[in-house]
Amino acid sequence: MDNYIIVMMDGSKILTQGVNLNAVATIYNQNQTIAARIGRKSMTKHLVVAVAKEEALTKSETRNVTIKVGETLLYTEAKSDAMLDTLTNDVNKKAFALVNDEILINRSYYQYAELDENLNTENEAETQA
Repeated sequence: MDNYIIVMMDGSKILTQGVNLNAVATIYNQNQTIAARIGRKSMTKHLVVAVAKEEALTKSETRNVTIKVGETLLYTEAKSDAMLDTLTNDVNKKAFALVNDEILINRSYYQYAELDENLNTENEAETQA
């Protein structure tokens, strides 16, 4: 069972397991909803900055996207810069944006996302071919 980190408004991080991020996103994106179950916790959506798989807290070679929510940096993978367009659109349309089925972001705390400058995107690879 995967470990997940809930990043709280005060910057604290809470560990939980058994999270279905799609279900949490669906519930939190309903206007009338105040709280939802996140794994083994029940949390009000106004206190949650992000929910992410534990490995999203660690930068690695494959995690070429940095996302800052609140004061926390989270890392994920993108094959092209289209991921930034998708994230931007989701943040503009939804209270909680789901990224790569591993990070759920409260748009009120979203600051930025950036691709690693060394990312060789699919478009660049096609251009070089």
